[in-house]
Amino acid sequence: MTSRLRLNRLLVTRGSSALYDETFHDGVNIIHGSNGGGKSTIADFIFFGLGGDLTEWKPSASRAENTLIEITTPSGKMTLRRAVSTKKTRPMEIYFGEMQQALESGSGNWQELPYMRPEHGYSFSQVLFKAMGLPEAISDGSSNITMHQILRLLYVDQLTPVQRIFRVESFDKWQTRQAVGDLLAGVGGYDLFEKQMKLREVRKKYDSAVTLYRNLVSVASGYGEKILTEHIETAMKASQEERSNLLAVIENLLTNSEIEEEPPEIAKNRKEATRAYNSARRQVRDLEDDVETLGYEIDDADGFIEHLEQSLRDFEVASETFSALGHLDFEYCPSCFAPVQTKEVGHCQLCDTPRSKEEDSSRTLAVKLDLQMQLKESLSLQAERVSELKEKKSTLKVAKRALRKTAATLEFSRSSSSFGREAEVAELSRKIGFIDSELESLQKRLEIAEKIKSASDAKEDLNNQLTRLNNEITSIERKQGARKAKAYSTISTEAKKLLDEDLQEYSDFGKVEHVEFDFSEDWMAINGEKNRAGSASGMIVLKNSFAAAMFRSSLVDKKFKLPRWMLFDNIEDKGMVEERSWNFQRLLIKLSQESKEPHQLIYTTSKIAPELENSKLVVGRKYTRDSRSLRN
Repeated sequence: MTSRLRLNRLLVTRGSSALYDETFHDGVNIIHGSNGGGKSTIADFIFFGLGGDLTEWKPSASRAENTLIEITTPSGKMTLRRAVSTKKTRPMEIYFGEMQQALESGSGNWQELPYMRPEHGYSFSQVLFKAMGLPEAISDGSSNITMHQILRLLYVDQLTPVQRIFRVESFDKWQTRQAVGDLLAGVGGYDLFEKQMKLREVRKKYDSAVTLYRNLVSVASGYGEKILTEHIETAMKASQEERSNLLAVIENLLTNSEIEEEPPEIAKNRKEATRAYNSARRQVRDLEDDVETLGYEIDDADGFIEHLEQSLRDFEVASETFSALGHLDFEYCPSCFAPVQTKEVGHCQLCDTPRSKEEDSSRTLAVKLDLQMQLKESLSLQAERVSELKEKKSTLKVAKRALRKTAATLEFSRSSSSFGREAEVAELSRKIGFIDSELESLQKRLEIAEKIKSASDAKEDLNNQLTRLNNEITSIERKQGARKAKAYSTISTEAKKLLDEDLQEYSDFGKVEHVEFDFSEDWMAINGEKNRAGSASGMIVLKNSFAAAMFRSSLVDKKFKLPRWMLFDNIEDKGMVEERSWNFQRLLIKLSQESKEPHQLIYTTSKIAPELENSKLVVGRKYTRDSRSLRN
């Protein structure tokens, strides 16, 4: 599916008042007016309304409360609503249908989706990616590839330094820029990005493992060979055997003693042993009940998951059938078999609901997403149940061992009711206490030895993971090499074409042999020189030409995933003379007119080309300081 995005309508509101309400069209859309008229404010609202993360608003924009955007995607029309705020990562409400219907609809028909990927369900970026035809990140490692990250490349704003490709932001990662650039260029999905992020994570873990291993070895160095596991285990075995022998002697003494009055201590020990046994038995019984209940729940959930998976398969088959056959006319009602009365053209024959292809697609996407969300949540909950069952079974094993131990202790306390030879028993008990202390010390030493072994194993495992990930990254880069070379070459060629058509009397590029760029490092260069233009306005031309080249490349190469949409803000920034701006505007219009692919390009300008001022390409009126874009 060719990725596609079109902005149909932008509505900015405060309470029940509309501060801005304009419709947009295919092709080039021009927002124009004098500096300070609020053009950039509109561009910011578009960026934010589509999912960009924006917290710093211009004073006039801070009066707004909500921004609503109607979009068209390959999956139909959708209306997006976000509350204007200075807080980061704001959620989004989505209505699957046109804005007018959304405005008339109750709140129950909107779906609120979070900015970041939740544990269950979808983020709004995931839903918009599905609708636009962009690959969806499968693993949580790619959850930070959001609409915001995509829009950083699609929105050419004023505040970003002119040498940069992406809209500037703090805490930027080169892996994210590379992933977004290559994704939109159709080089690949998220495989490389996920491997790179995993490599970064594993490298951190490896460094921590090395540090931990060194610290443990340093602590254990005072024990010499006594820290070796085999030596410790041999010493523990000998001590345990000696302890068992002493216990046997005590038991023999107690068994053969003359029956005397039972001391209070023995009665107390027996009572405590009985209490411990009963507690252990209750724990085992409760755990067995939990395991049995979880087993029933897992069986039930398996059946529900199978039902959802079958529903999705049936839904896909139904969608394919509808796509192949188109709209079906019913002669008789499938419920009561009465003749179906003819309805108004464009309405459903059965329920009389107004329908269109785009609305059908929107409803189809909504139903499909709902089924997928239920399935995803059910699978997640099932995984939790299976994990809990495994944990409960493991705990049950431990509890059963504890029960056997308490049972033995209780039995011993009952068999040792006779009392005698107290002094001998006391001496033997003292020796057992000393052995217990020694065993405790050996156990601590054994734990250090096991930690060292575990740290060593973890270090080796992480090192193997680093090697494997590096090999996998190299393999992916090799596989993507041909596509990447073609996509990058197309962008470079298109950028050179645009720069060659810059007005020569103002151009400070010289002869352009080739245009180079790097998404990960976030730079562009002409003939290998990053700052070849001698002026700020020249760099603006380079920056805009590069963005337009990416846009143009998506129109000539269907493998590009850039959604045939782009937004330029104030294309003549940095003191550019109006003739040079006019020339670039004409190049954009020419680019649009030459393409047969559906697309949308929006730009703002304070120096509109004379022949465009009253054309159908202009959106809204001319904005000035006295008559700004946002109404009072």
